[in-house]
Amino acid sequence: MEIQKNILIVAVVVLSFILYQRWQEFQQEYAAEHLVNTEYVERENSSVVPQAADIPEVSELSGQEESGLPSTPEATQPNVVDEPLSSAGRFIEITTDLVRAKINTVGGTLAYLELIEEPETVEQPDIGYKLLKTPTSASTQDQFVAQSGLIGRDGTYPNHHTVFSAEREAYQLNDELLRVPLNWTDERGVQYIKEFVFHRDSYVVDVTYTIKNESTEQISVYPYAQLSRTDPSSNSGGGFGRLPSYLGGVIYTDDEKYQKVDFGDMDDANLTVQTPNGWVAMIEHYFVAAWLPQRGQPKELYSLVSNTGPRPVYSIGYKSLEATRLSAGQSGTIASMLYAGPKEQYRLRAIEEGMSQEGLKLTVDYGWLTVVASPLFWLLEKIHGAVGNWGWAIIFLTILIKALFYPLSAASYKSMAAMKRLQPRMATLKERYADDKQKFQAAMMELYKAEKVNPAGGCLPILIQIPVFLALYWVLLESVELRQADFALWWNDLSSPDPYYVLPVLMGASMFFQQKLNPAPVDPMQQKIMMFMPLVLTFLFLSFPQGLVLYWVVNNCLSIAQQWLINKRAGAT
Repeated sequence: MEIQKNILIVAVVVLSFILYQRWQEFQQEYAAEHLVNTEYVERENSSVVPQAADIPEVSELSGQEESGLPSTPEATQPNVVDEPLSSAGRFIEITTDLVRAKINTVGGTLAYLELIEEPETVEQPDIGYKLLKTPTSASTQDQFVAQSGLIGRDGTYPNHHTVFSAEREAYQLNDELLRVPLNWTDERGVQYIKEFVFHRDSYVVDVTYTIKNESTEQISVYPYAQLSRTDPSSNSGGGFGRLPSYLGGVIYTDDEKYQKVDFGDMDDANLTVQTPNGWVAMIEHYFVAAWLPQRGQPKELYSLVSNTGPRPVYSIGYKSLEATRLSAGQSGTIASMLYAGPKEQYRLRAIEEGMSQEGLKLTVDYGWLTVVASPLFWLLEKIHGAVGNWGWAIIFLTILIKALFYPLSAASYKSMAAMKRLQPRMATLKERYADDKQKFQAAMMELYKAEKVNPAGGCLPILIQIPVFLALYWVLLESVELRQADFALWWNDLSSPDPYYVLPVLMGASMFFQQKLNPAPVDPMQQKIMMFMPLVLTFLFLSFPQGLVLYWVVNNCLSIAQQWLINKRAGAT
């Protein structure tokens, strides 16, 4: 029967999509682990004398021989990073209402950032998620830091290896702003104040350089900023239940818009993109760190890879192509902005509007279904604003989507009901023409024509709804707003699997019951496949977020009620 084939095709499409996501996740984990193991073996087997390819490039900049510095516009390529980040130096501790942070006096690097309002786990609410971090020992090499500095061609400038002096060891946010100044003076008497400005109820950190040129000559400086991290996927534990979400670099430019630059891309070649407007970021499932330079100033977006430490360190950043020139006795300020926090969409939208930056909200990675997923999240957010509970917001959103597609669903269910009504006569035809498949097909088509039943009538309405389902899949998967969101009973984290598997079992049971309302396939093989489909999806959904399974359970229940009512009216119950 064509209707059963169509339903089976749709189920296979959805199942294939889900399995594809899991396969992509497994491939990325395997590739990352293989890369790390290969590089370790190569280092162990290499001779003591470094090969030519291992020798870092020497910068053309006077006084800029330190590792990991992007070159000025006159040079052709940024330098290769030739050493991992050191944990040496003093750490200045900062506490605000949202973060606990540490700034290393070596380079003035933001080396640690703990998100107080985003606990690591529900069971440990006092331990915030560590977005930025620095290696603490030889056995712990995870790194993710925000670095920035100044470079030039006519002297030594404060870069991310410069040792700054600090006035205090710790700072606490008590007002709307918290300023953390670092100081450094070069051999010519030029004074630099690198200042971090933290804001109340904000994950934005302003980073400014105030320069006082007390020398007797003009200076020209070029600011740069970069995010440097290791790939955590190789030692994340992996597993089938790990959510398939992008982790790596991204850039945004006016010309090419939003682009992903993953770790493999950085391994293949250094990125060099010149643009007047753009930004760079490192993103992971629910969190983002992004350097947001001022618009309208020519800049180059770049990437670098260091293979000199225990694990590769990937950097993505920007450098100004326009110098800030200060004559003798003149002072000036250079500013940039860092966002490091959860991908809460209202915060990202506020930054876009306040800075006239575009594309930052695209770090919430809905992929090619963004055009459908974004309105769905907007609607989900509005419902949450009214009911105050993300679980109930998902339920009401499901009801609204079901109501929106009611005419299509009704047409599909009417077609199924008509097919079910004809099922006894179909069985008779199959028995009559058991040895002649061609005659059986002809008799079946005559029956459809006589009863005015379109066997494909239930397929198109279902196919139209697939993009909406897949878009909602990404909304519920990617939205940090659902992370550790409480619903009811033990469902206290809609972004994690149900610990007692109640929702997946309810989903499987509802899917099985829904199948009983449909006409059974004539083909025995299709019957077996349809029978096992609820079991397969139940097993697959054991690792799915509670929010997504909740949507599926509610959707199935609504479909059952709707289909039962239509079957009853059509006399197919």
